[in-house]
Amino acid sequence: MISLFINKLSVSHFLLIILVIVKMASQGAVDMQKTIAKAFTINGVGLHSGKDFQAVVSPAPCNTGIQFKRDDVLHCDYTRITPYNVSSTQLATTIDCGGLPISTIEHFSAAFYGLGIDNAYISVSGTEVPILDGSAKIIMEHIEQAGIKEQKEKRKVLKVTRPVSIEYEGKTVEITPCDNFQITFELDYPHPAIGRQVFTYNYDENTFHKEIGIARTFGFKREVEALWAMGLAKGGSLDNAIVLDDEKGVLNQEGLRFANEFVRHKILDMFGDLALIGYRLQGSIKASKSGHQVNNVFARALLEATNSYVIEEEKENKTVKEQPAKVCTAYENLTQNIAISAI
Repeated sequence: MISLFINKLSVSHFLLIILVIVKMASQGAVDMQKTIAKAFTINGVGLHSGKDFQAVVSPAPCNTGIQFKRDDVLHCDYTRITPYNVSSTQLATTIDCGGLPISTIEHFSAAFYGLGIDNAYISVSGTEVPILDGSAKIIMEHIEQAGIKEQKEKRKVLKVTRPVSIEYEGKTVEITPCDNFQITFELDYPHPAIGRQVFTYNYDENTFHKEIGIARTFGFKREVEALWAMGLAKGGSLDNAIVLDDEKGVLNQEGLRFANEFVRHKILDMFGDLALIGYRLQGSIKASKSGHQVNNVFARALLEATNSYVIEEEKENKTVKEQPAKVCTAYENLTQNIAISAI
């Protein structure tokens, strides 16, 4: 009886030791930066012009970030994306690369952040990246086929310590301290196929592809026809967007990928716009009716609220402060009449 008790006690102690070791290992585990293992090329039509474009994605060294360039222009250097080189948010997020625009980059940046890619070069053959199917699905498939390579430098994390919020014409975004990164988005459209949708996504590199990344952009038939008449959205079609008719509802023959695909796509766009911040994020975001414009202003507001976050620099095993990038004057009017609050 005594021997049996000792054996049971030993097993219990053994399991306890294993649990302690696992916990210590997880606490000591450090996320390393990542890039793609090999280059790949994506071809497709551009949303605005309707022309064919090519994007070549290549591996990049540690601390490069995500950098774009135009390869249809001589002497165009790679430009690291930040919220401050966004030059337009009309229908998409457009960045300025050495005075040259590259439009509709948000699904690419979302795919990189979502799958944990910290460093990459993207060379684009013209003014737009391909819109593909209107989501990040094809980009993520190419990343997964190319492979993901862990690098030798540790990641930096922007850890929110105090709330930061913005409000503009009924659109709001707020971030508060949290142990992980999550986004709760509220969407409300006066269309029976959409209505009010609320969804919370707790970020995980292993679930991003199937939960958020495949959600497609959407538009209304009446608005698409008006844009066509203005010479805009020439590449928009049922192949790269969910199109809604006021009477018939969803016009796409295959229907929706999720019952709430609309709000999931808004979260995808937010991932893409906030990826320009350049850090992994730790905080809880609550957003209502936000779009590319408000997302960009929020990204800038967060970076500039330097008393509301810390940058965890794991390499040196300490917390350091880093100053936000210099404001791009070409887009300063974006922030006018937007209420910004940082406690």
